[in-house]
Amino acid sequence: MGGDAGAERRAQLRALFTTLITAFGAKDFDGFARFMRPDTVFEWPYLPLKDFPSTMVGGDAFVAAARVGMADCDPYGHVVDRFYDQLDPDMLIVEYHSDTVHRPSGRRYANSYLGIIRFEGEQAVYWKEYINPLPVLEVYGTEFSNSAASGAQPAGA
Repeated sequence: MGGDAGAERRAQLRALFTTLITAFGAKDFDGFARFMRPDTVFEWPYLPLKDFPSTMVGGDAFVAAARVGMADCDPYGHVVDRFYDQLDPDMLIVEYHSDTVHRPSGRRYANSYLGIIRFEGEQAVYWKEYINPLPVLEVYGTEFSNSAASGAQPAGA
């Protein structure tokens, strides 16, 4: 896919990602899930929680973990900061951030992310997310456990 078709696809993915991350940040999990597949692979090189898997398979598994992890917060309000064009128009590298309040403690939770995402059509098939684990620890502490994430299917299972 070259020239105009590649540029058109990149623009399509920017709009698509903005839509899906906005839905996710609004805790519209059904709206977010329509962009995921049953075999979407999620990876986290820097684990946000001690019992969080480094790899998770499936949009449903990710949404289940997100519902638990985000339950005690106001909507995250994810915002895209910057897109980076790739040679492969189905790949997207994007910086984004969130800013919310952890209701039980009243503490602000804000984080920055770098995502590397591969799409097929309008669905993500691969998502590697670099998240800073320190804000997670500062708000949730070391004892927080996400039962949905720790029981998720690892890649290759």
